[in-house]
Amino acid sequence: MKLFFSFLTLALLVTACNNNADTPEVTNLTPNEKSAKIIAADNQFGFEIFQKINASLKEPKNTMISPMSISLALAMVYNGTNGDTRAQMEKMLHKSGLTPDDINQSYKDLVGGLASHDSRVELSISNAIFYRNTFTVKNDFITTNQNYYQAEVSGLDFTKPIETLNTVNGWVKTKTKGKIDKIISQVNPEDIMYLLNAIYFNGEWQYRFDPKETTDMPFTKEDQTVVQAPTMTLENQFKYYSNQTFQMLEMPYGSGKYSMIIFLPNTGKNTNDIISELNPENVNNWISKLAEQKKKVFLPKFEFKFDDSLIDELTALGMTDAFNQTKANLTGISEDAKLFISAVTHKTYIKVDERGTEAAAVTGITVGLTSVGPDSNTFKVDHPFVFAIREKDTQAILFIGKVLNPNQN
Repeated sequence: MKLFFSFLTLALLVTACNNNADTPEVTNLTPNEKSAKIIAADNQFGFEIFQKINASLKEPKNTMISPMSISLALAMVYNGTNGDTRAQMEKMLHKSGLTPDDINQSYKDLVGGLASHDSRVELSISNAIFYRNTFTVKNDFITTNQNYYQAEVSGLDFTKPIETLNTVNGWVKTKTKGKIDKIISQVNPEDIMYLLNAIYFNGEWQYRFDPKETTDMPFTKEDQTVVQAPTMTLENQFKYYSNQTFQMLEMPYGSGKYSMIIFLPNTGKNTNDIISELNPENVNNWISKLAEQKKKVFLPKFEFKFDDSLIDELTALGMTDAFNQTKANLTGISEDAKLFISAVTHKTYIKVDERGTEAAAVTGITVGLTSVGPDSNTFKVDHPFVFAIREKDTQAILFIGKVLNPNQN
C-alpha cells in the first residue's frame, strides 16, 4: 500500500510571534493524488452536511461540527457494510471509485501526520468500538478498525447499563479532556455496538491578543438586537480577501500550518448567504486569493457547545438504507443477526480567547438489532460570522461553524 504522505525532514521554522520567540518543530505534509482526492471528498461532505444542519435548525444558535470526526466514525462503520448500504455511503461521502484499502490507508496516514504536525498545536484523534460481549462480531471488522484507525476495542456487559455508560462516556470525557462529558444517555436493549471518534484541538495563536486590550464592545445579532461582548483587539499582518458577500481573514496558530478562517458577512448579507456558497472549489479559490495586509482585528471571545442527531441529514444526503431496519446491510460486522444504525450523535465544543482556540468533537454511532465594507485597515467582527479551522498542507477541515451570539454558551 502506498504511503499517504511523504514526511520531509523535520525543520525548525522561525515563527513571527509577538510575544513568543520559540521555534516550534513542524513537519510538511505532501498528499499524493489519491490522498488529495479523499481529503477533497471529506471537505465536500463536510460542507454539505453543515449546510443541511444549518437549514434544519429550529431556532438560530451558535453551531459547529467537525467534518473529520463525522467522516472517521462513518469510515469505521463503512468497513462493516455491504451491497447497497456500502454503495450509498461511498456516493454520499464522494468516495466512489476508491477501494476500502485506499480509504483506510489514507485515513491512517492522515491522522498520524496531523497529530504530530506542529509542536505548538495539540491535536489528538481517537477511535473506539464498544460492543455487547455476548454478541459475535466478525474478526475482520475488528482488526481492520484496529489496524487502520487504532480503534480501542472492548466487549462490555450491556446488561449492566450503569457500568456501560460509565465506560463509554468516560472514554469520551478523557479523550476530549473533559470538554464533552458524554455521548450516550442510556443503554437500550437492542444496542449491540457503539463506534466512537473523538477529536481534541488546542492551538495557540501565532499572534496572541493582549488581555489588557480586551473590552466590551457592541455585537449586532442577525435580528438587529445588540449585545455587549468581550472583544479582543490586535493589529498585525494577516492574510485577507473580500468579495461582494463577505470579508475573509486567516488567523494562524503556532507555526502557521493550522489556522482559523473567519468569513464576515458584508452589509445586507448574513451567515446563511456564506454557508450556501461553501464548497471545496469556492473555498480553495477564496483561499488562493488571500493576500497579506496590515489589519486591526476586533474579535469577540466566545465559548459554546453544540450537539445534534445526524440521521435526518445523512438520510437527506443519500445514506438511507443503513437506518432502515429491513434494508440495512451491515453483514461486515456480523451475520448472526439483522443490524442497522439506530443513532448518529455529534457533539462539539469550542473556546476562543486571547491565547488561542480549544475545540473538541465526538461522533457516536449506535448499531442496534432490528426491532458594506468597513474601514480598509480594520476587520471588526461585530456581527454574526462563519469560521473554519483547517490544516494548510492538506487543506483538511477539522471544524466549521458559525457564531450568531458570542455570549451564547
